[in-house]
Order: sequence, then structure tokens, then C-alpha cells
Amino acid sequence: MAGTAGRHYAAEARTSGLTAAEARDLQNRVNQQLAQTGGKQVAANKIEYAGGAYLLLGLPGEKYARELNQPVAVMPTCNSGWFCAWRGTAFTGDKLSGYYCSQWITMPWAGEGSWVNNQTLGTRAHFLDKNMSYFYTTDGAYSADAFYDWTPVYWVDPC
Repeated sequence: MAGTAGRHYAAEARTSGLTAAEARDLQNRVNQQLAQTGGKQVAANKIEYAGGAYLLLGLPGEKYARELNQPVAVMPTCNSGWFCAWRGTAFTGDKLSGYYCSQWITMPWAGEGSWVNNQTLGTRAHFLDKNMSYFYTTDGAYSADAFYDWTPVYWVDPC
């Protein structure tokens, strides 16, 4: 973790209860995601993208992703007005969240995951394939799928 920002995030992670080794592992995961999808690291486990979307990486040993300043999550959350996607099935693991319409978010993973559409009542999210073609539209909010295959999804348009 080179530089002042890296030291700041390492300290933030350790203050949140992570060991030095867990903090290094978390930073390595963040660095891999930044290399893959761009964005800007804004917390030890959070990457923000243009348009206000963000990726929240799950902490070691925890089932659900959470902000570091929040208590350990006992269930998944997706704030009102947002579309959320999870790396794991049943809303577990890393969480990608988007709010603004027509702000395409790069899907950072493949394989089985899950999503929640918690936007304004009736609003639908759209999934795009590698050709930037819309191929799936969610049911209107509120809707969810605990077992969804992210493999063909390259981008998500929250609405």
C-alpha cells in the first residue's frame, strides 16, 4: 500500500477491526477492482464510479457487504431509490449499487449472484451484454432475484 492514501485506508481498516494481513488483502482486492473497472477508492472497502455508483467490498469473514462505520450486517441492504447487485447468491458478498438513470455501470464479476431493484415504484433496471445491447430488463421496483447469472452482463443501467 504505497502512498498516503494507502496508509490512510490501511489505518481505517485496522481501526475497523481488521488485522494488518486482512487490511493488506482487502487493499489488494480493491486494487484489482480498480484495475478492472476504474473508479476511485473512497474508503478501505469502497470504490466510487462516475455517476455516483459504487462498489462495496465485503470484509473478511462477513456474509454481507457494509460500510466500515456501520455495525456488522445481519441481513443485506439496498437503500430506497437504488439498484443493487451482489457477487454472491442470496445477496451476499461484494455489492454494486447504482442510483442514476443512464449511468452504465461496469459489471465487475461473472457467475451466480443476485440483485435487488429498490428504486422508485415501477422503475426497471436494464442489463447490457458485451455488444452493449439491452438483453434483460428487471421487473419494476420493488423486485429481486436471489440467483442470477452475471456471466453475460457487461453493464447495468439502473433505470
